[in-house]
Amino acid sequence: MFPDFSRLLPLGWHNHFLTQIPLEQLTSVRPARVVGVERERFRVDQGEGAVGASLAGRYRARDEAPPTVGDWVLLAPDAPLIVARLIPRTVITRRVAGGHDPQAIAANIDLMVVVSGLDAEFNLHRIERYLVIAAQAEVTPLVLLAKVDLCADPAPMLASVRARLPDDADVLAVDALHDPLAERLSPWLHAGKTLVVVGSSGVGKSTVVNNLAGNDVQSTGATRRDAKGRHTTTSRSLLPLPGGACIIDVPGMREVGLAGEGGVERQFRTISEFARTCRFADCSHRDEPGCAVRRAVEEGQIDPDEWRHYLTLQAEERHHIAEHERRRRERAFGRVVRQALSLKRGKDD
Repeated sequence: MFPDFSRLLPLGWHNHFLTQIPLEQLTSVRPARVVGVERERFRVDQGEGAVGASLAGRYRARDEAPPTVGDWVLLAPDAPLIVARLIPRTVITRRVAGGHDPQAIAANIDLMVVVSGLDAEFNLHRIERYLVIAAQAEVTPLVLLAKVDLCADPAPMLASVRARLPDDADVLAVDALHDPLAERLSPWLHAGKTLVVVGSSGVGKSTVVNNLAGNDVQSTGATRRDAKGRHTTTSRSLLPLPGGACIIDVPGMREVGLAGEGGVERQFRTISEFARTCRFADCSHRDEPGCAVRRAVEEGQIDPDEWRHYLTLQAEERHHIAEHERRRRERAFGRVVRQALSLKRGKDD
């Protein structure tokens, strides 16, 4: 019997996933969305409510990355075992502190909601890092500047963020405790869409989630108090919103490391346009002659602060790509060595 896909639509089901399931397997596997992840414990939903699940032995044997929250997976016919992960439409990743391999934050995302405070926590460069991550994943960003009640004049900060946003993005100043966020965010809350809420630890992400959900869903179990007494999310979870969209809350990020390729060029679109007319194709936009980007900075067509941050992020992205490639080659070489040793042992036996 075929699965009832209509039950999956409120969870964000898309034909993109249906095409990945061979017709002969449709009656023997069960598609489900990962709605909760804490370490290697998973919760999945087939449209009937969340249940616990674990990775099947055959999944682990393939040495694949584990599913992340928002992923669509296939369950075994007779047990809550994840046997396969369907290729996602989008994946938001970051580089963890001290590491080089990317870490998936959330999958199958349509909108990345970046929460920052209109207080001492406001940091334009940090917000811009999130914008680069959204650009790398080709996900639309929306910046929420919270704690507007604590800011006498939010206009300068709104203007500084708006100047860095792509054309399809927006920024709003909000009071996450009292504003009707479901009403203010209604243009983005279409049925079947999935949002992920990101930001620094304790900035108020869970307050935004609770406001949109209409109840205190993150008051217990998924939060703890940090060193400053603020409630912080400790697990990743997805929940449906009243209007038909889904929202994902993830733990706060102390460091926002870049883990992909192409995000810097997509985010800094103005600089990228000028870079096409530089004299040298490999121009670093620092001190080469004939640099169109430097000329645009000097003529006031590019904000000097934006240019300097672009150079920082570009160098970080290139370093990460080089390190990731080096580690990939090392792992490939290790596999070859292990296979050769295994063959040798077989001959010796």
